[in-house]
This record gives sequence, C-alpha cells and structure tokens, in this order.
Amino acid sequence: MKSFITNLAKKIARWRTWLVNSLLALALVAPEIINSPEILAVVPREWQRWFLVGVFLLNIWMRPRPAVLPGDPEVQAKKAGAK
Repeated sequence: MKSFITNLAKKIARWRTWLVNSLLALALVAPEIINSPEILAVVPREWQRWFLVGVFLLNIWMRPRPAVLPGDPEVQAKKAGAK
C-alpha cells in the first residue's frame, strides 16, 4: 500500500501542471455546460480581478513539463558530475 501511495504522489508531482490546468480549464468551461452565465458569476464582484490574477499566477507557477524529482537519473548525473 505504501508503494502505491508513493507512486501516486510521484505521478501527481510530475503531472501537477496538467492536473491543475485541466481543472482550471474545466472550471472555465463548466458554466457554459451547466448553463451558468460564466465562471466569474460565482465569484463576488469585488474579488473577480484577484481571482483572475490568482489563476494566471498559478498557471505561471506551474511548470510546462513534468517536474524532475531528486531520484531521477538526470539529477543523479548532475550530482555525480559536480563532485
């Protein structure tokens, strides 16, 4: 069971950009699907700008490729080359 959880955590760490961006895209498209005027309709008017800024900052913060983890061969090779 511990191995499954460890593997799941590694997969989430590697693919967090895809996961978060997919959820954000779904959040932006879902209101049209369920006949809501728009996603910003559920965010109070005074918080809408901050919500959008947060979404874009979160997107920038996420990496465009799978993250490199400490146990990956490229990290090990870099550490071996630095010694």
